Order: sequence, then structure tokens, then C-alpha cells
Amino acid sequence: MALQFAGSFDSPSESTRRIYIPADIVTDSAFPFGPNDPYVLRVSRHEGFAVTPPDSDRETIELPPINENIL
Repeated sequence: MALQFAGSFDSPSESTRRIYIPADIVTDSAFPFGPNDPYVLRVSRHEGFAVTPPDSDRETIELPPINENIL
């Protein structure tokens, strides 16, 4: 089962949005990033965004359905 969490964006300034990823997500073996790993954030217009390693050649990512219990 895919790891999921729900939250809201923090806005430390008018031009910045920040999210926090809970420890149980980042410490799971499925999480693809370690401390200080580089990443690329790609926006899917009006839909969401994906964070991938810079060497990822993926153009699409299949997402699991949203777990209604986390909302």
C-alpha cells in the first residue's frame, strides 16, 4: 500500500510555499530521498506536482487513489 498523508501548505512569505513530510514517511524504505539528496520538482498544471531525482527520465507517474481516511 502506498504511504500517504494529508496536510496544508505553510506560507512563510507571499512567494513561498512549504510542506512538511512526516518522519514515518521519510524513514520508510520506499522513500526515495536521503538527507541532502538533490531533487527536481515538476508541476502538472492545476493537478499537482512530482518530486523526482534529477536523473529520473519518467514523464508520467501512476498515483494510487487517495485514501479517504487521511482527509
